[in-house]
Amino acid sequence: MKLRLSSHVLFAVALCIASANLVADVSKAVPPRAKTAGVVSISSIIPSSQLVSGTNFLVQAGYRVKVAPNVPGPEVVSAVERARLLEKFWLDPEIDILIFSRGGQGAADVVPLLDWDALRARPDMPVVGFSDVTILLDAMLAKGVGHPLSGPTLSYAERLSPAARDWFFAALSGAELPPVKVEPLCGDMPASGVRGLPMGGHLERLYRLSRMGLMPSAAGRVVFIECTAKYPPRQIRQCFDGLLEGGFLNGAAAVVICDFRHKGADRTAVDAIVRDFAARAGCPSFKGFPYGHVSQIRLVDFRRELAISPDGTLQFAK
Repeated sequence: MKLRLSSHVLFAVALCIASANLVADVSKAVPPRAKTAGVVSISSIIPSSQLVSGTNFLVQAGYRVKVAPNVPGPEVVSAVERARLLEKFWLDPEIDILIFSRGGQGAADVVPLLDWDALRARPDMPVVGFSDVTILLDAMLAKGVGHPLSGPTLSYAERLSPAARDWFFAALSGAELPPVKVEPLCGDMPASGVRGLPMGGHLERLYRLSRMGLMPSAAGRVVFIECTAKYPPRQIRQCFDGLLEGGFLNGAAAVVICDFRHKGADRTAVDAIVRDFAARAGCPSFKGFPYGHVSQIRLVDFRRELAISPDGTLQFAK
């Protein structure tokens, strides 16, 4: 594949017109120094309707948009090609922030192929995504490259709640974020509360990353974990057990269990598995932060310290 930008690039104005039904007032300002967003993919293909609405979402917030040639499909290209396209956009001097089109499947094949030494030419590149992109974001921590922000992909733009949209752009710009109440699960809470930089993401992808040898240390960090209903309770338990047995949480400041999409009997079983995991985590654990495959998803900046007070108030630093 010849790596060149196609007619899909810099087409934001046309998409903006085509997607007039999206809520217009999504943000007050573009984050400082971030004027052009690069839309990339290392996972599954995004439906064209979501690409249109998601690009419009960025344009209305004040961004110019470049879209990688493989994002619109029609087929997922090879892992090698996806790795080279990600590197190309990361190193493109016109691009100030990378936003993934969607999750799905494929990141585990791409991340081991990345030229991390080349990416260090832009060590502070902001990269936004979640779900399957968990593998890249946490590998970035392990490699000490880039600025990982775990939050909505482009495919989520049309389903975000107003509060989630406001949080998304406030977090990107470094603005003050409102406090969120979380519920303690177990573990001894220090009288002063807990504090640390966040990390984490999709449970199964964290487990997979640990088996790839690319897991960063959780020491001193607050670990956020979410999952979808695709994974049955027995697999949820396997992932939690594998992470604990591998020492993933050694030295962690806290664990925050976020949204698990299970219902009915599966939800009852998963809740019991979560409580058991929290009891064995070896650090304070909480639940109830709105992060995961939900319209209320809050972006979590892995470089922005947070504190959880003894009364369960979670507050990100300014």
